[in-house]
Amino acid sequence: MTADWAIKLFRKAINDYHQLDKLEPACPRISTEDNLSKIFFQKAWIDIVQWHLEDEIRREDLPPIDFISLKRRIDTLNQRRTGIVEKMDAILKELLQPDENSDGSIRTESLGWAMDRLSILQLKIYHMDIESARQNSNFDLVKEAKSRLRKLELQNKNLIDSINELISDLKSGDVKYNIFEQHKLYNDPDTNPALYGVE
Repeated sequence: MTADWAIKLFRKAINDYHQLDKLEPACPRISTEDNLSKIFFQKAWIDIVQWHLEDEIRREDLPPIDFISLKRRIDTLNQRRTGIVEKMDAILKELLQPDENSDGSIRTESLGWAMDRLSILQLKIYHMDIESARQNSNFDLVKEAKSRLRKLELQNKNLIDSINELISDLKSGDVKYNIFEQHKLYNDPDTNPALYGVE
């Protein structure tokens, strides 16, 4: 498994989504027996749907009731995104470092959360590429979009290299697979004071 392997799945999800004429379509099944591939594809699908809902919620003509509905859908997707990254981490840890006794160093983020950034970066590149080629935009905006696209592509290269290095270090045990669980309090009615009614 490499960063390039993940990117192929992320970009397949992006392309598949944009073939559909729906804002929030169900995630399609991909033809593979590989459970990890399915999870990475589902992860990307969540990111893509959330991206487009984030676009919609910024419309100034959006009725308040639709705004509230979109906000709740985005919150639900964000919670699903967190859950699937933690699921990815559990599988990747078992795949790359099943031995609990690794005494390697700890990085500031897990491989799962690095893959999360890689997935979202593919979306940024996809949409910035569209902006850089827009015919109905002015010259300065297109020029700025092209500049941003070059920066995103450089970030992508650097992130690919960093992820591949992390995978290698995890396999060797030089880095310990440390899972950073999110434990978001505001999504849980038992830990959000606005929901459980603390005065």
